[in-house]
Amino acid sequence: MYEDTEKFVNLDFEQRVRQRAYDLWEADGRLDGREQHYWFEALRLELAAREVASTQNAFGPRASTGTTDDH
Repeated sequence: MYEDTEKFVNLDFEQRVRQRAYDLWEADGRLDGREQHYWFEALRLELAAREVASTQNAFGPRASTGTTDDH
């Protein structure tokens, strides 16, 4: 039924969220019973980072100053 899931899921993004959640959990002293807290915090942070990257990409590289560095 879901054999084409990878078409809809960014596995790299999911792995980054998973790793960040683990890192947050470790930094907090490996507290039990807070899996959802760390997952959603990691998701929030990764979405914010993706938004920043997307905004930077939308504006493209900095405009040329019209000078060359051929010295």
